[in-house]
Amino acid sequence: MKGLAAIAWRRGEPWSIEEIEIDPPGPGEVLVEWSAAGLCHSDEHFRDGGRVPVDFDDIVFPLLGGHEGAGVVAQVGPGVTELEVGDHVVASFSPTCGKCRYCASGRGGLCNANKDFMKRGQLVDGTVKHRVDGQDLYVMAKLGTFAERTTVAVASLVRIEQDLPLTAASLVSCGVSTGWGSAVVRGDTRPGDIVVVVGLGGLGISAVQGARLAGAAEIIGIDPFELRRTAAEKLGATRTAASIDEAREIIAQFTNGQGADRVILLPSTVTGAILNEGISITGKGAVCVVVGMGELGEADIPIDVGMLALYQKDIRGSLFGGLDPRDAPERLLGLYRRGLLDLDAMITTYDFAEIGTALADSMEGRNVRAVLVQPEKA
Repeated sequence: MKGLAAIAWRRGEPWSIEEIEIDPPGPGEVLVEWSAAGLCHSDEHFRDGGRVPVDFDDIVFPLLGGHEGAGVVAQVGPGVTELEVGDHVVASFSPTCGKCRYCASGRGGLCNANKDFMKRGQLVDGTVKHRVDGQDLYVMAKLGTFAERTTVAVASLVRIEQDLPLTAASLVSCGVSTGWGSAVVRGDTRPGDIVVVVGLGGLGISAVQGARLAGAAEIIGIDPFELRRTAAEKLGATRTAASIDEAREIIAQFTNGQGADRVILLPSTVTGAILNEGISITGKGAVCVVVGMGELGEADIPIDVGMLALYQKDIRGSLFGGLDPRDAPERLLGLYRRGLLDLDAMITTYDFAEIGTALADSMEGRNVRAVLVQPEKA
C-alpha cells in the first residue's frame, strides 16, 4: 500500500512530502491511520543531525519523521489480540514489553525493548516495512507519525477511549506526559514549593500545569517568546520572565534568596551553560530536572561540584517524565476530560502538508505546540 509522509533525505535538509510504500502488518503489528501528529524537537534533533553520529547517516537517512501522534487501527497482523480494527491509539516512542525489570517496576519508559532505537526495521522482527523510491526508510522511534499511515508494533501503541479528540490525545504520547511528569514525578513537586520552569513550549506548559496540580505555591515560567509566557500565565504560571537572569530577582524574592525548590529545564536544546544556570537557581536540598536534549557529545558543563555537595542539590534526568507509557495516557486524558489539564489551549493545528510552516512557527515562538492534522481523520 502507499501513503504520503514527511521525509528528510539527508542531514539538515527540510522535510519533504513524498509518497512512500508500506508493507502490511505482520505478527505483533498493526497498520495505523494517523490523524494527528505533534511536532516535538526530538525529531529536529534527528533531522538536523544534532543527535545522530556522522557514521549513522547511512542508517538514519532517508528519515521518516514523527513520534508523537494519535490515530485509528486500520488493519491487524496475524495473531494480534491486543488491538482491533477501529481502536483509537496514541503512539509510544518508548515501546513496552511488559516483562523486563523496568516494566515490572512501573518504569516502562526505560523498557529494554527500546535498545534498538537507532536501527532500521521493526521491533518485532527487524524487517523494513517502509520505503521511498525503492530506498529503505529509517522510521523515527519506529512510529513515523508524520505520515498518513504506517505499520507499527503493538508494543509501541496504547489504546484510548474513542470519544476523546485525537488532536488533543496526540500530545500525551510524548510532550505532555514528559513535561507533566518532569514536574510531578521526576521533580516531585510538593504543595507549597517554588517551581521554576525554563522553556514554555509544549513540554514546559505541561510542566507548569503539573506543578499547579501538585500544589506549587509559585510557578515561575521562563521563555524568550512573549506568546508562550502569556500562555503559561493563563495555565498556571504565577510569574514569567524572558531569561534566567531576569528571573533571579523574582526567585530570590519568593525564597529569601535561597533558590527554588524545583527547577525544570525544558528548552529545545540544553547546553552546559543552561544546566549551570539552572543549578545556580536551585536551592539547598532541592532538585534540578534536565528534560531538554543536548547536542550529541555535549560534555563541557561548567558546574561548581562543591556546590552540589555542600548544598545537597540533585540533578535528575527525565525520560517521558518518569511515567509509564502504558499508564500515562489514561491518567492524563482523565485529567483532560475533567477539565484539570488543558490540552486544547496549547495546540495550533496545521494541515499535514504545512509541516514547513508549522516547524518555522514553532522555532520562532508563534505557537506553543504545533499539531499536524489529516483533516478528514482528526
